[in-house]
Amino acid sequence: MPMAVIFLIGMMMSTTVAESVVVEEGWLPGFQNFTLPPSPVIKYFEEQEIRHLYEQMTNKTMTDSELSALEVCVFGQTSMMAQVSAFRLLQFHIGTNASGDYVPELITIIPNTAVSGNYQACEDAEGGQFCYFDASSMVLSSMCVPTACTPDMLQEIVSALIPGVGVHCVGVDEDEFSSDPPAQAIASVLIVIMSLVVIASVLCRGYENFYLMVSKEQEVDGLVPLIPQKSTTNNDSEHQTEPSKLMKVLYACDMDTSMKEFMKTTTRPTNFLNGMRVLSICWVVLGHTLAFPMNPGMDDFINTVELTTKFRMLIVSSGLLAVDTFFFMSAFLACFLILKIVKPDPVFSFINTSKKVTMLWVDRYVRLTPLYALCLFTAWYLLQYMVDGPLANTYHRGGAVAINCEDNWWKNMLYIQNIGDESNISCFGHTWYLANDFQFLILGSFLMFGFMYTPLASIIATVVLLITSWILVAVLISDNYADYSTGSNYYRPWIRFGPYGIGLLTGYVLAKHKSFVQKSVQSTHIRWTGYVVSGIFMFGCMVFQWAMQKQTAPSESHWGKGMAQFQQVTYHIFWGLGLAILTLTWSCGHGGVIVRFLSHPVFEPLGKVTFGVYLIHPMVLAVLRVSLPALAHYSDAWLLATAVAAINGSYLGGWLAFIFIERPIGALWDLASGRKARRRRKPTNEEEHTLPEKPVIVTGIVAEPGA
Repeated sequence: MPMAVIFLIGMMMSTTVAESVVVEEGWLPGFQNFTLPPSPVIKYFEEQEIRHLYEQMTNKTMTDSELSALEVCVFGQTSMMAQVSAFRLLQFHIGTNASGDYVPELITIIPNTAVSGNYQACEDAEGGQFCYFDASSMVLSSMCVPTACTPDMLQEIVSALIPGVGVHCVGVDEDEFSSDPPAQAIASVLIVIMSLVVIASVLCRGYENFYLMVSKEQEVDGLVPLIPQKSTTNNDSEHQTEPSKLMKVLYACDMDTSMKEFMKTTTRPTNFLNGMRVLSICWVVLGHTLAFPMNPGMDDFINTVELTTKFRMLIVSSGLLAVDTFFFMSAFLACFLILKIVKPDPVFSFINTSKKVTMLWVDRYVRLTPLYALCLFTAWYLLQYMVDGPLANTYHRGGAVAINCEDNWWKNMLYIQNIGDESNISCFGHTWYLANDFQFLILGSFLMFGFMYTPLASIIATVVLLITSWILVAVLISDNYADYSTGSNYYRPWIRFGPYGIGLLTGYVLAKHKSFVQKSVQSTHIRWTGYVVSGIFMFGCMVFQWAMQKQTAPSESHWGKGMAQFQQVTYHIFWGLGLAILTLTWSCGHGGVIVRFLSHPVFEPLGKVTFGVYLIHPMVLAVLRVSLPALAHYSDAWLLATAVAAINGSYLGGWLAFIFIERPIGALWDLASGRKARRRRKPTNEEEHTLPEKPVIVTGIVAEPGA
């Protein structure tokens, strides 16, 4: 602490001497450069004044050795600043109170332009090290300091006057992978999983090649083909040969089989959902390019906020609605497929229905959680080693992607992080959607099975839940923008139920009353009226969301509580209603060129890796944003280029996750649960081209066969 305060005194003295500062245009637009001459700034204060200020701040006596340390650090700092430009210090002012005591006051904490400085110039300067200030992993400013000024010294300076602001120096106190056991453990797990999949694939190819070398008329050494061979007898079902359990396990992990599953396409009336799923996840990535993760920040934060509130940014500002699209699809697909696939008991049986509901929950948990857990722990422990650059330490232990994971990771694994204290959500924060979706599945499963036995009661219950959600929105929302946009209410299930509830009702209508829907939309007037209403609802929601987002700009006036409540009550539900109208109409064979585009076969493989893209994309964005020599400067071109790069990188990661983890886990679970062997009722002629090949449970963000 003594050294820290001495250094602070010296820096404050240097910033209060106007004639020692030269302001000029920066090397990056918006930067201000401060060049300080190497004159000893200690001359501006008498030694007794320095002692007085030091003792006032620390309640300690300043020794001669501490004064000598001041000379080493502060004189070296002024010399360093003379060598390196493009830096701005946090600005302080030293005044006096009525008693004549010196009072340091902070003038600028978060300047309009956050300066990340010229890292390379600092590295080239003799005896210099690059250090930066940050708050919540957002870079505020930086400086090039002599190596005599340690990071601990700088941290004590800032902590004394600005709690919550951290100091980091490049190359000092950075974690090393070789001395990080948790990171090594996670990396080892990933390597083992990938190795096992590769080994399984090699064994499968060897099995196939050896089998082709022998007679196809008889089995050799107990080997049987992967695909059962039909018997020449009349009773084929009793004479088909099946692969051994070991081979089934190997083929469940086989990369070639996973690739065939990935490339497989089908033709169904609901194939347009594949395009909706892919475009929605791209919409999420586009929005997160600016919003999540936010660290290390932008070099001109205030102007960036102003620019992103322009009307041309409508598609970015309204990206929050993509999440509502996933909620709608999750409910619609689950309800529609369950009602079409699951055979109801002749007489309601509480025990049998409970088993089916429980299996529904277990199936979802087993399919989602392994990949989810691996991505969470990868972000937490390995992301910091994936990024490079002077600001890489902003992602220590995951940075903004994995805040508070040490205390809250288990809540993510139980899908309850969106309930309780707001700090719960900060661990792998974007996965609040999964928590809501899983909770909606638990609630919605009772409604879905209720549609089988008591449809009217289930419809009434769903409507009551929707109304309850609207009432809670109106009661809980204040007139504070952050409260209803990005604050503690943003991810709560009672706020988000609207699109999910509408999805449930849409799935029920299409599954049980499709003939009525088909007859209705045959009318051109009804169909186009639906399109107009849907367009008004959905475009209106986008404009409403943009207008709400616009309030983040300091130059904008803020809505009152009434307007905020109206916006929140309506925009979730109207977006869901718009999707419901389109889904019912398009599922009956209408939609023209739009449906043909969304149903293009290319979207089906891409849709199958959506879950991986969703989990991985914040890590890809972190690598793109922090692996730069300085903070990014906003422009529309930068936004587009970064979003396109993030989408491509995320899809590559999502594809690898599908091949090595997601599909093998799903196939192994099918074997363990006997899911493929379960019997189900024979589909009708209409359903032959509508239903998946096997029972599936889907979530809007996870595409399985039939989704």
